[in-house]
Amino acid sequence: MQKVMAGTASFWAAHLSTIIGVATALLIGIAGTAVARAALGILVRWSDRHGRTFRAAILGHLLLPVVIAVWALAAYFAALAVATPLHLVGLLGILPAVLKVFMLLTIAWAALRVVAVSESAYPAHVWSKRGENPDPMLVDAIGKITRILVVAVIGLMILRVLNFSIASLLAFGGVAGIAVGFAAQGVTANLFGALVVYLDRPFKVGEWIVLPAQNVFGTVEHIGWRTTTLRGFDTRPYYVPNQIFNSSVVQTPPRMQARQINTTISIRYADFDRLAAITEACRAHVDNHPDIDQSLGAMVYFDQYGNHALQIMIWCFTRTVVWKESLAIQERLLIELGRIVRQHGAELAVPVSQVEITSPMPMPMPAEPPRQPAMQPR
Repeated sequence: MQKVMAGTASFWAAHLSTIIGVATALLIGIAGTAVARAALGILVRWSDRHGRTFRAAILGHLLLPVVIAVWALAAYFAALAVATPLHLVGLLGILPAVLKVFMLLTIAWAALRVVAVSESAYPAHVWSKRGENPDPMLVDAIGKITRILVVAVIGLMILRVLNFSIASLLAFGGVAGIAVGFAAQGVTANLFGALVVYLDRPFKVGEWIVLPAQNVFGTVEHIGWRTTTLRGFDTRPYYVPNQIFNSSVVQTPPRMQARQINTTISIRYADFDRLAAITEACRAHVDNHPDIDQSLGAMVYFDQYGNHALQIMIWCFTRTVVWKESLAIQERLLIELGRIVRQHGAELAVPVSQVEITSPMPMPMPAEPPRQPAMQPR
């Protein structure tokens, strides 16, 4: 019994500092976790109570990284408590660097979580404060650029902690970047194309665009760093390389001021005497139409002598830019103009072929019947 007690006493005497250190580290982890949960919980509830939903969402996503950082500190102190009495010089030498790298990775993770929740919660926050939706393309661009900056900065800091020469790395990166640039010119062009789209904003997500040179049109669904995804009107997806936007014409019909009506009315040549009155009546009707934007100009003129009819040109703009509504306005206008033609006693022309005979055609003389030979008496 005395030997057991002596052995126990010697064990505690030799490892008391280690046990105390490990226990302290565990207490730090438990207490730190509890304090972090309580503090962030109070901040989240306070933010929700005062209408700060955006801030509450960010704070809620920071809880897990903070807890992991607390336990990383606890693990560091526990490792120190174990390695110091045992004189583990190698472990003691790398522990600070490991802790710094792990903390930097945790910070990067927390920053990326904040960026992700901001992209989803910021539009609702702006809508609740200003009553308007922010540009989704701008939000997406800021999110992508922020992620790149976070990864680049944290990566450089980790390399510095690991005693890498940043100057040599940058010099090597410059030479390697030139080589990669020559080898991947298409990828680089696509990246610059995406940057141009984000800066100039010729279109945004949700708008439909037309690429006349490529005969591609559809609604923009996603703008990536390499390709932009369009959804055609037949629901087919189109993946357009971003470098095309640097050298091709892009049409954005939803941004037009008005929709154009450019058509003709055909009247029979037989109604030539009524042409002037019909043209004037149609012009007055278009000039006073409530759905036609007069500020952009409206023209109704006898245009040309067609192959089979007299052509009256109708050129004007609707007040709406919605395609469906514009087609409905054009339909009503054409029906009303057709009625005006009828009211003047004229008819709309259809392609016909007419043959005029200027003089009677000579009729051929009937041929004489063949004579029968006379009968000879026997």
